[in-house]
Amino acid sequence: MSHVERAKQMLAEDKIMAILRQFPQDLLAPVSDALIEGGVRSIEITMDYERAPQDVKDLSDRYGDKASIGVGTTWSVEQAAAAADAGATFCVIPGFDQSTCEYSVKRGMLTLPGVQTPCEIQQAIRAGGHIMKLYPADPPGPGYLASIAPAYSGTSFMATGGVTKSNLKAFLDAGAMAVGMTDGLFGDYRDLDSIGAEIAETVRIAQS
Repeated sequence: MSHVERAKQMLAEDKIMAILRQFPQDLLAPVSDALIEGGVRSIEITMDYERAPQDVKDLSDRYGDKASIGVGTTWSVEQAAAAADAGATFCVIPGFDQSTCEYSVKRGMLTLPGVQTPCEIQQAIRAGGHIMKLYPADPPGPGYLASIAPAYSGTSFMATGGVTKSNLKAFLDAGAMAVGMTDGLFGDYRDLDSIGAEIAETVRIAQS
């Protein structure tokens, strides 16, 4: 199974991508352990700090095929290249950037370009994007996704930005294959004693 197929399968099964933005180095592994143990195997490291590629490599080495470690906030081909070199299995782009999208696809990463309008969706599909990242998702909300997704039969969507425990099920029911979440998924990441219960509750809602 290719990186793209494996990463997409994990995301489709778990229905949640965890977004770790500039995490303290000493908490990165413990929080990632809790996520994987709780049933969230797709872990996004944002590419907006210097240590990000090394964090991707460290987690990729730590988990191997047990998880899908990728990147987000990927603005450029250079960032996508650094991510691929570090072993990232997926690449999330904040908006639609054709060159970054096409490069990510070429490097064999599951590619999730950020979109919102029909024009952006169509451009991202033509550039080879595998999953459309609806961003921000709320607003405009689940109703918008429900109205626009049928026009793109066979295209997968992930809702990110404004997704919470209270609305994630609505996005999944509206046609999203998965949602991307930050601290709404695990609460206060510094409280390692409580995040397991928070993750379990979020996963229960998503998979119910």
